Amino acid sequence: MTLFFVLILLPTLALGTALAWQLVARQQRPSALLNEERLGEQAEPIKPFDPDEGAILPRYRVVAFYGIPGAPATGPAYQLNAQMLARLQAQGAAYAQLDPSHPVKLAIDLVASVPDRYPGPQGTYSHRLDPATIDEYIRFCQEHGLLLFLDLSFGQAPVMRELSFFLPYLERYSFVELAIDPEWMFPRRNGIPGVNLSNVRASDLNPVIETLAALPMQYHVPRKILVIHQYRGDGDGLKNPYDASVAEFADKRNLLYDPRVDVVIHVDSVGGYRGDQQDKMRQYDLWVAQDMQKYHNFRYGGFKLFYHIEAHTLMSPAQVLALQPPPMVISYGN
Repeated sequence: MTLFFVLILLPTLALGTALAWQLVARQQRPSALLNEERLGEQAEPIKPFDPDEGAILPRYRVVAFYGIPGAPATGPAYQLNAQMLARLQAQGAAYAQLDPSHPVKLAIDLVASVPDRYPGPQGTYSHRLDPATIDEYIRFCQEHGLLLFLDLSFGQAPVMRELSFFLPYLERYSFVELAIDPEWMFPRRNGIPGVNLSNVRASDLNPVIETLAALPMQYHVPRKILVIHQYRGDGDGLKNPYDASVAEFADKRNLLYDPRVDVVIHVDSVGGYRGDQQDKMRQYDLWVAQDMQKYHNFRYGGFKLFYHIEAHTLMSPAQVLALQPPPMVISYGN
């Protein structure tokens, strides 16, 4: 009887031990080899993340409505409703029809860091929109397939501290982009928004560019757009480029170029008077076309128009697209 069990069980135990070792070895083999065994063919390697996929520029043109919630004078995006959306869609369609090679992406340019003439509790002469309001705009943009630019004015708030508050939105949402308005920005705490003229330096803005450049690979979001509004001229070539009365950008030539960020210099000059179109076109030529060729540190131009202020002199989409290079981000305020 003992001999019978030895003859029967030993081969079985040996077979079980061999199978066990095969299972262990199989678990330790690369998954790609296992895929080959299962499928009988070579498995496709995992595709590395590409920040160009899903990036807006240069494939699309952006048409945006600007606004501060509850402030109708600032722009059409001061409130969210079907009428505002329909108007934005109609405005975007006008540009798409003129240039079918650049499909239009609609957007809201939301002033999320609002400049103030009073210091406020933090002494920064600015305040942030409350998270509930920002979330409302995010949901609206998600629902309707819009981009959302978080537009920061800073006041006297430290630049990177203010940016860090809004970074989670940029990290989480692929459709959230960034805009900066130096007109209201006093990083040296030497002025009050709406009272004094500002003068910013490349060193104030370059850390923002560096931070945005790191986001795509870290959070697997498409390459970001950074809109930098320009309301007044450059200081490059001036005797005193730091004089706010003559220059908004002290040293635009030193603005960091990083191909991982799509920087847009967005001309924000306000018309509404006789000859304003010529002035706006001249400023676009100086601040975008010529500076782009001189400094090689940004690739795109932007242009702002005002429905109410420029009601009698508003440039048509055809006139806007006739600018050279044609603006890739176009926004409308009131």
